[in-house]
Amino acid sequence: MKPSLVILRAGLAAGTVLLASCQLFRKKPPAPPPEPVKEEWKYPGEWTGGDKPITSIRINVDVQRAILYNGNDVVGWTYVASGIPSFPTPTGEFKILEKIKDKVSNLYGKGYDANGKLVNSDFKQGRDLLPPGGRFEAAKMTYFMRLTGDGVGMHIGPIPRPGRRASHGCIRLPSKMAPILFAHTVVGTPVTITGSGPDYQSYLKQSNEKARANAAKLASAKKKAEEAAVQAAAATTLAPDDPNGPKGGTATPAAPTVPPLGAPVGTPATPTEEVKPAAPATPAPTPAPAPTPQ
Repeated sequence: MKPSLVILRAGLAAGTVLLASCQLFRKKPPAPPPEPVKEEWKYPGEWTGGDKPITSIRINVDVQRAILYNGNDVVGWTYVASGIPSFPTPTGEFKILEKIKDKVSNLYGKGYDANGKLVNSDFKQGRDLLPPGGRFEAAKMTYFMRLTGDGVGMHIGPIPRPGRRASHGCIRLPSKMAPILFAHTVVGTPVTITGSGPDYQSYLKQSNEKARANAAKLASAKKKAEEAAVQAAAATTLAPDDPNGPKGGTATPAAPTVPPLGAPVGTPATPTEEVKPAAPATPAPTPAPAPTPQ
């Protein structure tokens, strides 16, 4: 064999060993086992882990279920309700960033008018406008476990149709399962989200576009409300006989007459003419007495 071929083969062999070593160091941790096979997925889920911690969670948004692991052992599962197509839940690798038991949303909730009547059951701050004197009631997000800095997380929420998406992007949990997840996880617990949905970067881009659209919608609503208020004010200042005024308008009452400064209370503002008593008549002269007869 030619020396050049020997050297080439030796170099290839060394390269193969080096490549294998690099791949060894770059090897990813083993993925959790596939979702267990069950004859029936009975709502809301089940917990078989006792006092064991949950070391990882795997959520499949296509089937709307989360599998709970301790190492490679399945210790429970639960139904979830992730984001609807217009508000998708991002997919990818995440970790629990914080845990807050009694959290409320700073974005979503209900809108009421000044009389306490519900006017918007899907109110969103930065998108919708409350009527004058109205109030915002924040939605509860009990047993919140944050996954992203912009607010995506797991928490108690309604799951009207198990197996179907229902949220605005968060991962809703049944009220019976959320306390279990909250109690058996820690900050840093890895959460893998798989299935049909955008990756986190695509999700952020879509969220920013929606934020701009919501800001424009809110600005338009405020402008219309201001224009309506101006028109209402103008309508109330028109003269009663103005054809553009409100029908059946009432004439503006005349200003009350102010009494003269220093006049006693009850004195009329316009003084009345003083009536003086008539001068006494001049008495007639007394007649001289008649002469006495002599």
